[in-house]
Amino acid sequence: MSAIETDVLVLGGGPAGAWAAVSAAARGARVVLVDKGRCGASGPTAAGVGILWNLPPGPAREEAVRQAFEQGGELGDPDWTHRVLEEAHRRVDQLARWGQRFPAELGGARVRLDGASYLRRLRRRLREAGVCVLDQHPALQLLVDRDGVVAGATGLRQHFHSWTVHAGAVVVATGGCAFLSGGAGTEGNTGDGLLLAAEAGAHLSGMEFSSAYGLAPVSVAPAHPLPSEKLYDGSGAVLSDDSAAFAEIGQGRRVYAALDDLPTHTRSWLARSGAVDPAGRVPLRPVLGGTVGGAGGLMLTTPECATTVAGLYAAGAAATREPIIGAASAFGGPGGSWAIASGVWAGAGAARFALDRGIPASPRPVPGAGLSTRARIDPRAVVGLVQEHMLPLRRSYWRSAGSLRDSIAELDAMWPGAQFDLGGSGADRLAARQAAALLAVARWTKYSALARTESRGMHLRTDHPEAAAAWRARLASGGLDRVWVHADAAPPGAPVAVVPAAAARVPLGRRLDGWAREESVELDPGVRRSSGQETVLAGARADGAEPAEIAGFRRSPGQESAAVAGFRRSAGQESALAGSSEAEAVASDEPAEPTTAVAS
Repeated sequence: MSAIETDVLVLGGGPAGAWAAVSAAARGARVVLVDKGRCGASGPTAAGVGILWNLPPGPAREEAVRQAFEQGGELGDPDWTHRVLEEAHRRVDQLARWGQRFPAELGGARVRLDGASYLRRLRRRLREAGVCVLDQHPALQLLVDRDGVVAGATGLRQHFHSWTVHAGAVVVATGGCAFLSGGAGTEGNTGDGLLLAAEAGAHLSGMEFSSAYGLAPVSVAPAHPLPSEKLYDGSGAVLSDDSAAFAEIGQGRRVYAALDDLPTHTRSWLARSGAVDPAGRVPLRPVLGGTVGGAGGLMLTTPECATTVAGLYAAGAAATREPIIGAASAFGGPGGSWAIASGVWAGAGAARFALDRGIPASPRPVPGAGLSTRARIDPRAVVGLVQEHMLPLRRSYWRSAGSLRDSIAELDAMWPGAQFDLGGSGADRLAARQAAALLAVARWTKYSALARTESRGMHLRTDHPEAAAAWRARLASGGLDRVWVHADAAPPGAPVAVVPAAAARVPLGRRLDGWAREESVELDPGVRRSSGQETVLAGARADGAEPAEIAGFRRSPGQESAAVAGFRRSAGQESALAGSSEAEAVASDEPAEPTTAVAS
């Protein structure tokens, strides 16, 4: 099959991908959208009910922004939250003009919509906008030009033949990673987009906030989390919140929802499904949402949702949602609204980039894990190991240095085999790639959780049960053979105090400021060897401060501070804090910042 040429390629056909494609087409770009399943009929939104924020300007919106900032452990950015609320409000009105029905208001601040009809309407808009939609076309690798700028992608299509699209820019909207936990519509959310982006050099952020669990009926598959306001223990006593429910489950006891507390349509569905016990209760079990319901994803560097790799944009659950939810969950409105807003912005940014750049000639595929021509490892073994270390509450909901180091040791030991011995052709190739992605995401998650030695939002450390002021910073992560984690800039919601980014290796490629080079500042890392592989978690500290010592990390004397990729609102404008000169000017009043921890 000859390569298709287009201005913008969108990977993923959920709400974020659809909005990105419509937005790019509206700016005059030719757009191709590829979906792992069928655009408009797959993914978590298609399997359930969508909830969107819908707040007009005014005191209610201001209060919502304040609450989101507090509930997110003060890691969010109120400016981004304002932008998302404004965009979502505008697009809810647009959906109403398109004929979308909103059957129920949720307290005036949110609207509910049927996910399947919402996606069908978006697919019709794609067709009307002239977007070329290719179903059953999972992406396996990104393409880059000779400068390392993203220039398309390649993957598999029906009957497992290959496809290639050359593009001026790519939007990753492949969703998050639910680790095949059984959640409704999440069977395709295996982290593929995060892996292919990281292989091209993209950084991630907030991966420690990946422990979002829902409570679903025990006897129903796939698992649909219940919107119950009250939860009960076996004696009928009301549990204070979800954390109390998880504590009960952790002790081997049952947790229930009362049928009478649920909406009428939900009661009927549960009765038909046989999920109600003789006492009129619904036994519940925890289901991991991973980054689908959490905050972690690809790091964003501009208001148009550009990643750290030129030509690559991210939207929806593939992008970090820390700017709006911080350390909190994306369930209940933030996730759906972020999908719309980030999709619109990423599509516009990708179109602008592509139309200025053009379509590069002869791009090359980025080498990737799990793409061996011959399979020597069964991908089910990799998936089983990942699930063993990700799905149980004792592994992902309650965390400690001991359990995290144990998980890291086993996951790291599997990586060399997954990288070189997973593969095959046809369906085996896709399964191998998905297994490699699950393993990569699990490792970024565990390393980030080990590095954050506090409890904040959904990240609960039993050995560090309190939030620490010095840890009010976001953690960036990345790397494959050598996983790294470092403290990035403090969020802009409070007085500005920049925590300089650690000097992580930047791959060859055209930087966002237009020049190309390779930059590497060597740290004095903590290194552990596993199966012949070196894994590094790199620490950071402010220039001029005394060396911070957390879990054995020290900064080498005389080391320069790295460029900080963070956002600060100045005179109503979004401006990037880039370069050590500005970082140093701000860092004079900064507190001692956190560094990372090492698995030893």
